[in-house]
Amino acid sequence: MFGLDLVGWVLVAVIISGLIILSSIAARLYQKCSPNQAMIISGISRIPTVAVGGGAFIVPMLQMRNDLSLEVMTIEVASQAPFISKNGVPIFVEGVAQVKVEGNDEAIRTAAEQFLGKTEDEIKRIAHESLVGHLRAILGTMTVEELIQSFDSFAQRVQEVSIADLAKMGLTVKSFTIKEIKDTVGYLQALGEKQTAEAKRNANIGVANAAKETQIAQAQAQRDSAIAQAQAQQEGAKAKLLADTAVAEATKNFQVNQAAYAAEVASRKAASDMTYDIVKAQTQQRLVSETQQIKIVEAQKEVELQQVEVQKRQVQLEQEVTKPAEAEQTRIRLMAQAEQDKRRLLAEADAQAAKLQAQGQADAIRLKAMAEAEATKVNGLAQADAAKAQGLAQASVIAAKGDAEAEAMSKKAEAFKQYNDAAMASMIVDKLPDLVQAAASPLTKIGQMTVLSSGGDSVGASKITGDVMNVAAQSLAMVKGLTGIDIADALRRDREKGVDGKTVKDANSTHASN
Repeated sequence: MFGLDLVGWVLVAVIISGLIILSSIAARLYQKCSPNQAMIISGISRIPTVAVGGGAFIVPMLQMRNDLSLEVMTIEVASQAPFISKNGVPIFVEGVAQVKVEGNDEAIRTAAEQFLGKTEDEIKRIAHESLVGHLRAILGTMTVEELIQSFDSFAQRVQEVSIADLAKMGLTVKSFTIKEIKDTVGYLQALGEKQTAEAKRNANIGVANAAKETQIAQAQAQRDSAIAQAQAQQEGAKAKLLADTAVAEATKNFQVNQAAYAAEVASRKAASDMTYDIVKAQTQQRLVSETQQIKIVEAQKEVELQQVEVQKRQVQLEQEVTKPAEAEQTRIRLMAQAEQDKRRLLAEADAQAAKLQAQGQADAIRLKAMAEAEATKVNGLAQADAAKAQGLAQASVIAAKGDAEAEAMSKKAEAFKQYNDAAMASMIVDKLPDLVQAAASPLTKIGQMTVLSSGGDSVGASKITGDVMNVAAQSLAMVKGLTGIDIADALRRDREKGVDGKTVKDANSTHASN
């Protein structure tokens, strides 16, 4: 087993050694090239193997490796002999061409056949000769003027023609440009001077035309500017007029709307004020009416109260009328009081009616100022109510006055029917002091009296006393003349006949007891 293990280890060592040797051999056989080179392997097969920027196994003594550069070569294309142009002018043309081996396997094999073993200068010389030949051929088909006028197309034609020829050698032209054109006979200079003169002439003509066109353009520009300015001013004026018109229209609309709004506000305010005035007038009317009704009721109550008072006084008068002297005095006093109360009531009724009428008129005038139409109605109603109240008050007062006067006159007549001459005389006697006082009132105006003599009946104090007595006697005569009653005779007859079947003494005693 130990022997087997040893054999195994030997085999492993042999295998490992073999692998190391094979790896070393393979590393020595595998060769690489850079991307700008093409590796050409030949020897085993009839067609060389091409490797660009990669590697390949090369068996020594059986295969051979050759490298071919793929870099661009710059070639100065020029000729010692002049090129003859189409119009027979000898010219020298210098150009620059960029040439390289084409990168596909077929072109590399072709280039390897042509240039393998040659230096770069030799390859440039071969390509230069080919380019010069094509350049000469193309220049022979072009005039100098055409050449000058179309450098680019000329260079492109040279490149196109050269590509086909150089491709046969595995080369390609990447670019071709004309560097310089010159001649030894002065053709280019003369051509240049001619062209310069033509150019100057054309330039002068162009300058003149440009100046003319400039002036024309300036004139046209000025005309267009003036027209544009006039149009702009016209448009500006038109726009200003339109703007002013729009502003005026807007102002008018604003004022119209403002007036309409103000009218509507005033109308609504007037309607509201009128409604308020109407309601206020109606309320005032009801207040005046209610006040007048209260006044009327109060007046009626006052009249009724006065009627009751008059009736009461009449009853008292009836009760006391049988008393000759006191009853007559009481009656006269009551009549005077009734007359005074009547006048007072009439005056108060008239004043109240006048006050109600004045108040109604004042309310009517004030309501008329607040709302003329409604106030007129209220005025009419107030005046009607005032007139009605005044009429009712006056009618009530007049009716009460008439009733009282009629009743008083009736009672007075009844009382007078019962009076005899003695009663009448008694009444007159009661009034005699007033009559005598009135007759003697002039004597009261005497401030100082001096009695010069008291002797005899016709002078001095006796004279004054006699005059006073004469005044009293004349008073009795005046009463007789006015009433037809002789007081002295009436008193005498009454003592003889008695009053109501009684003597004067009995009557006086009855009066005293009362």
